[in-house]
Amino acid sequence: MRKIKDVIWALDILIKRRVLLFSISLCFVFLYSCNTTKYVPDGEYLLDKVSINVLDKTSTEMLLMPYVQQTPNGSTSVGIYNLVNNDSNFFKKAIRKLGAPAIIYKNSLTELSVEELTAQMRNIGYLNAEVTAKVDTTYDKKKASVTYTVIGREPYRVRNFKNNISILEARPDNTPRRSFMNTLRKFRNTSKQDTLSNQQHRGYISTINEGSIFDMNALEIEINRVTNALRNRGYYNFTADKVHFLVDTALMSNQVDITMVLSDSTNIESYTIKRVNVYTGFDPAERDTYVIADSVNKKGINIYYNKSKYLRPNVIANRVLMRPDDLYRDRLGNNTFNLFQSLSGMGRVDIQYEENNYADSTLLDCNIFLTPGNNHSVQLGVEGTNKAGDLGVALDVTYGNANIFNGGEIFNVNFRTSYEFVRSKNNDAVNNNFYEIGVTPSFTFPRVHLPLVNKWLSNRFTSTTTYSLGYNIQRRPEFTRNFFNFNWKFGWTNQSRNLTQSLTLLDVNYVNMPWVSDFFKDYLSGIDPLTRYSYDDVFTAGLGYSLVYTNAQKTRNVSHKPYTIRFNAETSGNALSGLFSAFNANKSENGKYNIMGNPFAQYVKGNIEFSQNIPLSLSSKIAYRVGLGVAYPYGNSSIMPFEKRYFAGGPNSVRGWSTRYLGPGSFNSSESGNIALHVGDINFITTVEYRQKLTSWFEPAIFIDAGNIWTIKEYESQPNGYFQWDRFYKEIAVATGIGLRFDLSFLVVRLDAGTRVYDPARTEGDRFVLFRKKFLKNSALHFAIGYPF
Repeated sequence: MRKIKDVIWALDILIKRRVLLFSISLCFVFLYSCNTTKYVPDGEYLLDKVSINVLDKTSTEMLLMPYVQQTPNGSTSVGIYNLVNNDSNFFKKAIRKLGAPAIIYKNSLTELSVEELTAQMRNIGYLNAEVTAKVDTTYDKKKASVTYTVIGREPYRVRNFKNNISILEARPDNTPRRSFMNTLRKFRNTSKQDTLSNQQHRGYISTINEGSIFDMNALEIEINRVTNALRNRGYYNFTADKVHFLVDTALMSNQVDITMVLSDSTNIESYTIKRVNVYTGFDPAERDTYVIADSVNKKGINIYYNKSKYLRPNVIANRVLMRPDDLYRDRLGNNTFNLFQSLSGMGRVDIQYEENNYADSTLLDCNIFLTPGNNHSVQLGVEGTNKAGDLGVALDVTYGNANIFNGGEIFNVNFRTSYEFVRSKNNDAVNNNFYEIGVTPSFTFPRVHLPLVNKWLSNRFTSTTTYSLGYNIQRRPEFTRNFFNFNWKFGWTNQSRNLTQSLTLLDVNYVNMPWVSDFFKDYLSGIDPLTRYSYDDVFTAGLGYSLVYTNAQKTRNVSHKPYTIRFNAETSGNALSGLFSAFNANKSENGKYNIMGNPFAQYVKGNIEFSQNIPLSLSSKIAYRVGLGVAYPYGNSSIMPFEKRYFAGGPNSVRGWSTRYLGPGSFNSSESGNIALHVGDINFITTVEYRQKLTSWFEPAIFIDAGNIWTIKEYESQPNGYFQWDRFYKEIAVATGIGLRFDLSFLVVRLDAGTRVYDPARTEGDRFVLFRKKFLKNSALHFAIGYPF
């Protein structure tokens, strides 16, 4: 055991001395020194740089670059690839997979790029655009640089746009075609909410307006709007290729007239669903041997079972949105697919429609095939820990069953145990070891357990209800601590999966210390009240709400600027306070209501954060975020529970400080050395990062962080930590640094090195510490998984 401890401490010392950072720096110097033209044949050129110059700003380089047929791989990728001379063994193959070979310049691809760029400019309305290419090989004997010059000139604009359906009016009347004609007229004349019945297209506004630029993308959007609207009104056979546009560009005035027509008006009929059949436990590989062992009709839906009896009838019927004798609607099939696919125990969902099963050719049978997935899972995790210098190891095991009650219910049970080598100074401790044992079972149901809103939510969202129960024991040389929690939470996500919400209806937590050593009792009696409070028994019972909205999935346009909004709110103790007050319960000597011998916590807490990525090119972006959080204790609490307070510093905060070493305000704990005092009730953070992807797996970054925490009340043990309007802006800490991100496909490994620029803990006039002596002391190295935001 002693040898293991020595090895762990040795590894920790190596990391603290920045050996890892130094080694990585050496690697980069080596890679950049590689000769990227090492394997370029004589008489040929490495494609070194490609740029697009749009003289009249009618487009941007980022929007046009995808149409360039040949672009360079980048010096870093080529440098890695050239580290070895072939891929004759496993090691060399692995190195070459990390890089990319040099791109040899080809004149034919440059000519093709000119044609593609010209075509794209015409597609966005610049019919008189001109594109030229210039190749420069003079600055290096083996490198070529290509510059494309684009002149858009005056765009063509829409003079008139009309919907012409005379081709239908000229044919004999019949009910389906007359219905189609009325539907199309209604589509053009109604509001966007009535027109766009498919939720994923709701919000589109036609870009084909008089005076707008003649853009082929706008025509494509209009075709999709027509197609989706009609396929959601029964027209099963209607496809996008039936809609065409007649464009007249011969007006001699940079104007066009556009007419929307139907290229084929045959077989335009409204379809009705006749039967809905669901086949459960279906295996596509054994289609011919599928045997029906039982059948049930639920809500007009025919449900067929094989011997596996996969999913209960109610679970299936509540997720099938199509019903017999209803019109065919495309969106109902898509939403049904999403509802089934959201079940964690589902392997595959296949929805098929059959025609010509009846004398009436406009009747459809809807067949749904459900294939079970792998319901059982085991996850194992081993991690090293470092808490205040005490090193250890933790084991985490989770078992999951994704269909425990045959209705898509998820059962998870997590077991966690950890062991630490604790350097104890007291004499009455049982031993110098620390261990932790915990178990957390949970059940997640694929619906909301609220009768009044369950049906409404189920038809619009993917919803869940989760119950979890946890018990954890921590044994340290100084004390034993027990943690108990119960959580009842609802969650729902819309069909577009860009809005996720959750409501925690009940969140109960109880922390108590049944045993405390004499040494620790003496320690607690001599420290400040704020730190001592963090070891008190705590009981909280409240509710919470969270929301996450993102537009990242709306489009794949390279100029798209995805953003995410996160909001969380929680409150605790209000129901208990009202209950105690209603029954005129006695208060303790300090004027608080007690439960299990201690005052319960009463507070409100809220956080909001906005983050966005702004692409600068196909390989670089600016990412930023702004976040604010406020927590306020009241009623039965004079201070927030320790675990609910904010802290600053660390890999996801102001990275010039280690975790929990910043704030609150201009508070300086160097005299006491107690990091437990670096907590607050107000949190502000803002970050700006420049990210440049050099290879498919490697992305360096430069960042600037600013923020701090403050207390909402004045506490004697945290001088200068109180938030005040006339000085808080002087207490915003600033840090800068560089980061290295390694994309391993299944996760992103991040290494950030930050240094302090402005340290509010120092006296005014001496807070700018960048380039000061003791650079390492004012810096921090962070290893983390995933991006900081």
